[in-house]
Amino acid sequence: MIFDTLLITGCGGDTAMAMGRIAKESGAIRRLVGCDVHPHHAGKRVCDVFELLPRAEDAGYVAALSDVARRHGASVIVPTTDAEIRRLLNDGLLETIDGCPVVAPNAVAIRAGLDKFETNRVMVSNGLPAPWTRLAGREKPEAFPCVLKPRYGRGGRGVVRVEADDVEQYAAVGDTHIWQELILPEDQEYTCGLYRTADGETRTITFRRWLQDGLTYAAEVAEIPAIDKLLVKIAEAVGLVGAINVQLRLAEDGPKVFEINPRFSSTVGFRHKVGFRDFIWSLFERRNLKIESYCPPAVGTTLYRMTIEVI
Repeated sequence: MIFDTLLITGCGGDTAMAMGRIAKESGAIRRLVGCDVHPHHAGKRVCDVFELLPRAEDAGYVAALSDVARRHGASVIVPTTDAEIRRLLNDGLLETIDGCPVVAPNAVAIRAGLDKFETNRVMVSNGLPAPWTRLAGREKPEAFPCVLKPRYGRGGRGVVRVEADDVEQYAAVGDTHIWQELILPEDQEYTCGLYRTADGETRTITFRRWLQDGLTYAAEVAEIPAIDKLLVKIAEAVGLVGAINVQLRLAEDGPKVFEINPRFSSTVGFRHKVGFRDFIWSLFERRNLKIESYCPPAVGTTLYRMTIEVI
């Protein structure tokens, strides 16, 4: 056992549910406390205790989270949503909340990932390949077709393919959105786990993925030297400590990163099953414990996400 009681937020989401199962099945914790903004999900069945929390944007969010942690004797807190991680970053609470340790990547990595325009700026300023990106409220697209996407947020939500004739209908979109290069071919999309230890060891795993409704439903382990090298450079560029997820497409001229998720990914369960145990490693390192060695899985190993019913 690494921690006695783990408090995980966003417990109704697929990422948090996977992490909860990992923590309990591996014996990393004794007790799991889950929090979310509503109770209508199966996540509360994974947890030993469920508590409602206000949304991260609410003025009382931090006080409510601290209260839940105190009442249930939480040993560690794991935020799983962008909104909560942003709130903790802005409030200077990435390390601890009332003395309770928090599991999250470092602040520079978080800032680079939460804002897709900043993601692009970090990539370009470090000489790393990235699609052209423009603020929708200030500039016109560089070429067509392109994509229009929210500057903040995750997954494929709100992403629109735009042709030259469509631009006028998006004229009112401001700096909350970006124009971005449409990276082709579309069937060469990869999601990459990236973990860097406190002493600077970088571990990576790359999946070619197939999406449905913005989520990975099938993934195949890939080994592409150009992607591996790029991931190491990204970790160095943001001084990474902890776990993040990098999404890219493999274009004719090489890999181009279009998104960095500064948190555990929805593929955390996939990765854990094939030996990339970034959540468990994070818990170990949060206790200043030495983590296990990593043996990459065989190329071509394929994983599928399936739907289950909980009654």
